[in-house]
Amino acid sequence: MDECPRCGWPESEVYDVLSRHLTSEGVVTYTRCACGEVQVRVRPFAPDAVVSSGPVVSSGPAEPDPS
Repeated sequence: MDECPRCGWPESEVYDVLSRHLTSEGVVTYTRCACGEVQVRVRPFAPDAVVSSGPVVSSGPAEPDPS
């Protein structure tokens, strides 16, 4: 569903968030459309994506430079 079946309001533009709950399957969000229609949205949990990484941090003492 890309839009509200009652009025055609775009699903991507949430008008009002009524509540949001963590469940074992993901996040359930109850929203209200501009026309008053209540919608239940489920966003399943998914593996996190690595968006950047930094240098490896050593937890031990620094080793001398052999040069």
